[in-house]
Amino acid sequence: MARIHDYSKGEPAGDDAASLVARHEALDSSFWIEQGEAVLEVSHIRYGAEGFFCHWHERTGHGTLAAIGRGRHGLALAFDGGGEPFVIDSACAIDRAAAVAVVERFLHDGGRSEAVRWGAGIVRTTMGDEAGWVLEAIGQPSGPRGWLPGGLRSTVGGAVDPALAQTASWRALSEVLVSDVEWLATLAETPMPALRRLVVDARQGSLAALPAAVAAAPALAELIVFGAAVLELPRLVSPTLQSIGIGLGELADAADDPPPGWFNTIAAALARCELPALHTASIEVTIDSGMEV
Repeated sequence: MARIHDYSKGEPAGDDAASLVARHEALDSSFWIEQGEAVLEVSHIRYGAEGFFCHWHERTGHGTLAAIGRGRHGLALAFDGGGEPFVIDSACAIDRAAAVAVVERFLHDGGRSEAVRWGAGIVRTTMGDEAGWVLEAIGQPSGPRGWLPGGLRSTVGGAVDPALAQTASWRALSEVLVSDVEWLATLAETPMPALRRLVVDARQGSLAALPAAVAAAPALAELIVFGAAVLELPRLVSPTLQSIGIGLGELADAADDPPPGWFNTIAAALARCELPALHTASIEVTIDSGMEV
């Protein structure tokens, strides 16, 4: 039998899903339900995007710490008063109707409703950045539904550290600034499921690993590459890439001219790519890389 607990004052008013969600929406509070060995926590959110943050977990290893670092990926985006990034799996931020469906299913048998995708985006609550990362929150949530356009950005560069690819933050990053192309092989070997924007500094080194890195990013929507190596841009294949920006980077001297035929060389390389979702492409001598943000 389900046991309902209320963080607000007084006993829960009604034990059906609609009553529970409506009550805590009005109170701007939280409740949790125990059903067998499973626990469902539901919190009303008013920071950034109004909705409901639902967290499902097993009673063993109780609490949010038990959900960090699991093999599953996909995270939820929510805001609370702390405003610091916190990486957590097995959660979703959803609207009222979806929250009612989640609670109804849990009250029935302690299971997770198929009405929502469990995991998408980033949870933001009180916790410092994961060790080894400098994370920056980007974007703003819009609308109450679960798949929100906020996320986390970080830079990878210097000596490749394989340990970073095993962290929870690796799965959570929605924007990555690659300042050393040696990291592209790691992006290819360990896919980043939340990655939507990739910026690559190709002023030194080869882009040979770029096709594999792009192919390994299932949600990639924007790619920016700048530097001399773009003159040897390899063929790229991506079913999701919508925007691409290619630039030579800043010339050594403002009076210098770019190499002869540079534009046609890059245009021909882009023409060989297989990018069915592409709707925006730019080729420039210099490009706003977003590397300094």
